[in-house]
Amino acid sequence: MPGINRTEAFYCSDSPSLLWELTICESLANGDSGYARALNQPAPYGELLGRFLRQHTSLPAAPERIVEVGGGYGSLMAGLLTVLAPRQVTMVDISAFLLARQRQRLGEDGNIAYVCADIFAYLEDLDEPVDLLIANEIIADLPTITGLTREQLAPLLPRAREFPPLEPLAADPGAEQLLAEAARLVATYDLEIDDQPEPFNLNVGGLQLVEKLAAREIKRVFISEHGADTELPYPFSLLLKNYQRWDKNPKRIQLKDHDEYTIRFDHLAAVASRCGYTVDSCHMMEMLDVRFDDEINYLLTTEKPTDEAQEILLEFLEHVAEYQVMVLSRD
Repeated sequence: MPGINRTEAFYCSDSPSLLWELTICESLANGDSGYARALNQPAPYGELLGRFLRQHTSLPAAPERIVEVGGGYGSLMAGLLTVLAPRQVTMVDISAFLLARQRQRLGEDGNIAYVCADIFAYLEDLDEPVDLLIANEIIADLPTITGLTREQLAPLLPRAREFPPLEPLAADPGAEQLLAEAARLVATYDLEIDDQPEPFNLNVGGLQLVEKLAAREIKRVFISEHGADTELPYPFSLLLKNYQRWDKNPKRIQLKDHDEYTIRFDHLAAVASRCGYTVDSCHMMEMLDVRFDDEINYLLTTEKPTDEAQEILLEFLEHVAEYQVMVLSRD
């Protein structure tokens, strides 16, 4: 029978640490790190994201409101503010501990609000327009239904579009509720599930989040995460073949005191498109403009770094290979 993977207990503990995860954001918290050597134009992650959004969205010169969900240590927003000039920033985090770290990094500027809440509760009460919502490296933390089979879902699918949505982050849903919600999402958005092994997993929290963002008419959304259906850009696709994700089944990532699951981005895109968003996707390597030259070719071909700097570089390349990026727009 299906189960559900959740991470709230970890993030709501006294002192959750992100240092056990090699996040792209913290690896590039500043432009001087050894990881930043992988880029053609080294810079802090938030600054790179700001430039990317300027090029790939119709974001106003001075956005009215930007929301970041699960802002970690505040590194992304610190860099983003050097490129964008929003009138108001809202940091939303389920972790009081991490929200305090963000406040410490970003300060008590009156234009920055700090909200301790899960994103679904925040969206439920939202009554102001949002020009951009950032969900960077966080949707793998949202609930994933595990252990599904097509045989379990088949009898539910003909009437599943009539099922009421399962309340996001509902406490301890039973197997029948999980099956009903999985069937509702698959049927409503015509999600492809025949191309997955059995049993398979479904990123229910990520799909519900896209639904909620559309319902609240969030104008633009940036999402990045480990992909379950990643296709690397050329020439990295030739040298990092082990990092291609072909079976599209969200995979378990074992971390300190919690597990996450990789994200099937084509499912997110299907929900977003049906909900009225224009969807643009790319690999994280393309967003960051990762360099490819003789040194990178040597490292990826031989996997034999000659010094500590190259060890750091290879570690970063192998990690960033797993990430995808998606921008949703409804201008």
